[in-house]
Amino acid sequence: MSLVRWGFVGLLALPVAEIAVFIMVALTIGWLWTLALFLSTSLVGILMLRHAGRAARECLRSAVGKDGIRAIHLESPSLAMLMGGFLLVLPGFITDLAGMLLLVPGVRRWAGTAIGRLFMQRRQAGGGRAVIDLPPDQWRQVDENRSEDTTAGDHGERKRGS
Repeated sequence: MSLVRWGFVGLLALPVAEIAVFIMVALTIGWLWTLALFLSTSLVGILMLRHAGRAARECLRSAVGKDGIRAIHLESPSLAMLMGGFLLVLPGFITDLAGMLLLVPGVRRWAGTAIGRLFMQRRQAGGGRAVIDLPPDQWRQVDENRSEDTTAGDHGERKRGS
């Protein structure tokens, strides 16, 4: 099953799992304590987002503007604080746990490594074909089944064999 399908299934299953966990916690510690915990984690998330503030968002925005998607690393504390705060604000104990775990440096490194490995596997599974952007006057369609000798010389022109 593809990564997109798993993500879609996860997004559909998350609300059901959050409700089930909420009911289990409420049956364990009581409804009022569960509601208090539920609201306090959202408040902590809001405070984290406020503390991370504009500086972290601007730092992330400038890094993405400069390096693109490669600039996003879970090891950076500002991104982890923003993501952790956002997950804490979302209703539910599963997202709260994920948000709190992102604040632990060891877990953050492990998650960054695992996600990086996943993207590398996806890239290698794609056949290793690279896309090179060229201006329209520097490319032409070539039959992929036809083999021609090429030179590394001037402007990528093709040399015909004799």
